[in-house]
Amino acid sequence: MLTFLFLCAMGLAFAALIAIPALLFGFFIWVITLPFRLFFGLIFGLFGLVFGLIFGIFRVFFGIIGGILGLVLAPIGLLVLGVLLIGGLIVGLLSLLAPLVPVVLLGLLIWAIYRIGSSRRPTPTF
Repeated sequence: MLTFLFLCAMGLAFAALIAIPALLFGFFIWVITLPFRLFFGLIFGLFGLVFGLIFGIFRVFFGIIGGILGLVLAPIGLLVLGVLLIGGLIVGLLSLLAPLVPVVLLGLLIWAIYRIGSSRRPTPTF
């Protein structure tokens, strides 16, 4: 157990030997690029503020128009949706009954033959 703890401590020490220079290198890069990041952040931040205000007004305006159109057109859309659902239900039921068409036609043929064969001609009355 003591050997395992010693190996863990040595591994952490080795990781620290690698991690500390990497952290210092990242810190130096961060410090070196700080003026550029501040400069470009300020310039593009001001551009973003101006364009954000301009296009924010458009967004609010078109959002209000879209909301009004949605309130007006939503009932029409729901009505069309209801008609389409009922039509789909009817078509679905008819498609389930479609395989029975030959049986129905055969029944009509048998009925027609029976009707022709069993009907008596009426006697004419003068």
